[in-house]
Amino acid sequence: MKYYIEDTTINKVVYFEDVNNIVTYLEQLCKKKFKQDRKTWMFEMQTLGHGFDDAQGIYFTELMSGYFNIGVLRDDGRHVKTNIHELQRNLKYRNEMGD
Repeated sequence: MKYYIEDTTINKVVYFEDVNNIVTYLEQLCKKKFKQDRKTWMFEMQTLGHGFDDAQGIYFTELMSGYFNIGVLRDDGRHVKTNIHELQRNLKYRNEMGD
């Protein structure tokens, strides 16, 4: 599975093989776009009533998807915006439990 982020700070689509790498990249984008690290930005989001951050970056990714297009690259080459953490969880269970 290939994941992508449309990085508007450099006008380029960046591809990833792993969801954890996306969260790390989003932390860099947070610094570029908001001039804040993830912890400070998420504290402000929490103060505004948007919820708490988590170790896996699930909520952080969801909030950042409001600013950046994040999703998967389909076999036919199309980009599909999706919740990558939910997709990863569903694929894990499909592989473990069968189709």
